[in-house]
Amino acid sequence: MIRTIVIILVWVFMLQASSVSAAADSTWTVDKQTSVTSIAVSPDGMQVAVGGNNGAAALFDQSGEPLFHFKARNKVTGVDMLSNGTLLVASDDRHLYAYSHDGKLLWDADMKTRVKDISASSDGKLVAVILQADASLTYVDVSNGQIMGTADTGTTSKTIKVSDNGDWTAVGASDQYMYLLDRNGQILHKVGVAGPIQAMAVSDKGTTAIGSIGGRVELFDSDGKPLASFKVKDNPTSVALSADGNYVAVSDLKEFVYVFSSAGDKLWEQNAGTTVRQVAFSPESATLYSGTDAGVVTPYDVGSVLRDAKRQAALKLIWWTIAAVVIVILMLLMLYRMKKRDQLHVFRAIWKSRFIYLALVPGFGLLLLFLYFPAFSGLYHSLYDWHPGGRTTYVGLDNFKRVVHDPYVSKGLGNLLLLIVTGLMKAIIPPLITAELIYHLRGKRLQYGFRTAFVSAMILPGVAALLIWQNLYDPNMGAINAFLEAIGLGSWAHEWLADPKTAIWAIIFIGFPFIGILQLLVFYAGLLAIPEELTESARIDGASLARIIRSIHLPLLKGQFKLLVILTLIGTIQDFGSILIVTAGGPMSSTYVPALQMYYAATKFNDLGYASALGVVMFVAIMIITILNMKLFKTAEE
Repeated sequence: MIRTIVIILVWVFMLQASSVSAAADSTWTVDKQTSVTSIAVSPDGMQVAVGGNNGAAALFDQSGEPLFHFKARNKVTGVDMLSNGTLLVASDDRHLYAYSHDGKLLWDADMKTRVKDISASSDGKLVAVILQADASLTYVDVSNGQIMGTADTGTTSKTIKVSDNGDWTAVGASDQYMYLLDRNGQILHKVGVAGPIQAMAVSDKGTTAIGSIGGRVELFDSDGKPLASFKVKDNPTSVALSADGNYVAVSDLKEFVYVFSSAGDKLWEQNAGTTVRQVAFSPESATLYSGTDAGVVTPYDVGSVLRDAKRQAALKLIWWTIAAVVIVILMLLMLYRMKKRDQLHVFRAIWKSRFIYLALVPGFGLLLLFLYFPAFSGLYHSLYDWHPGGRTTYVGLDNFKRVVHDPYVSKGLGNLLLLIVTGLMKAIIPPLITAELIYHLRGKRLQYGFRTAFVSAMILPGVAALLIWQNLYDPNMGAINAFLEAIGLGSWAHEWLADPKTAIWAIIFIGFPFIGILQLLVFYAGLLAIPEELTESARIDGASLARIIRSIHLPLLKGQFKLLVILTLIGTIQDFGSILIVTAGGPMSSTYVPALQMYYAATKFNDLGYASALGVVMFVAIMIITILNMKLFKTAEE
């Protein structure tokens, strides 16, 4: 039974780890001297219309064969396709054009002003355009291009999209609001977005996708309620929605094309090698068309990506179902075993103390949520190229291979070894000497006074202490160089933190005279715990103070040494805050440590999978060192 469950879990995991990429078919060229300004796909998916900023427009079949070309007198601002094969074209030459599928001009309407955008339902019953400097949405007759009516939004419109079924019209306005209208031109609602609207799309269900400056894409349902929000690498240039609204295509100024789910999960991305200006889905969402600023249209077969997304969702459901079944089986086996051993009475005891256990639940819940869950999440995601909110790709041990070959990690290991050795010396020797001195003071009040004086230093925040030392090292006004000048050693003055040869030593010297308060109190408490009879017997036998310390104090402080060595090792390996504040790893990576590389990977480079792998490596190193320390340092009780 257990073997079968394991096999099933491994099978599901392997399926979940597999990834699918979208293939690009052969590219089509509209005009090498133009940038694509608009793309539209016919409702049956058999034809693709493309417009360019030099007035060129073209109609292709789905295989990329050109059906016809024509050229307007100015930039083509929008194209759309109807179910009967009619091609609608809007241009900066103040005209609207309608062409049949074979390239015959059906009508040419003079709109008397620049036409900024056009969009239509697939049946052509609703054709809407935006005219230059007009706060109204204009509706035209598909049979002749004449104006049929207007809908006032109260502000200047920038872009417009009509759903294929004609039930929804989305208008992106200059006031950073999206207005959603019904087929009668009535405003249903408006929603504000994160920045100026750059691109927009609407589905047959009224779902709207809006791309704004700042790289933000936001999705809203037909009632204007937010569905998802996610970011791309740069400002969006175009947004497209699948007919059912389940998938979103985005292009941006970083030359990338993306496909997201309606929940905001990144399913696919592709670097096009040049800026993509427009994207459009085929009706069945199996193909994504992109148009670039080089006049090239590329169809991507994203059907496999979308099928993989559905498969991943199904596998995730299977995974959780199997996990739930395994947990139930294990619980039943545990109860059966407890019954055979007559241990079920423990549940009665728990029930009697139920309020105590309930009081412990919040504490354990927070412990699991903020301590154990992030740890296991890091372990899991170290095997992935992890992008929270986006697509997470299984990469196996690739992140750990990067750790081995990372030059910053190699450089940091040398610095870390130096910091560990000096850190142990600073954590053991000065606090031990100080604790011995306080312990051997004759008066109890004097001991208390010195102990209080040292402990009061804890009032100063650690960050403040680091900033003080940073100012002490300042080459122009720092106290260290000023002191050297005052005693006639001005030639020794130095840019301590700016020189790669001295920067790491300057960091090591921070905190002089290295009397850590925790270490001092641990040693002092250990000395107080030593029976006075041992010390008195040694003195009677003629032992000197040095002999008492060497033969009695140090052996009996072995437990304290063990604790402080473990804490110092863990703290040194994990610490990057002091280096981040004082030098940020410089100059020339001379103060880099692995923990700092982990921090930068997670925060500066958004490489969270690699950061997780670095964290796992440090965790393993700490665990090994801790086990060795526990084996080497054994107290009398152990």
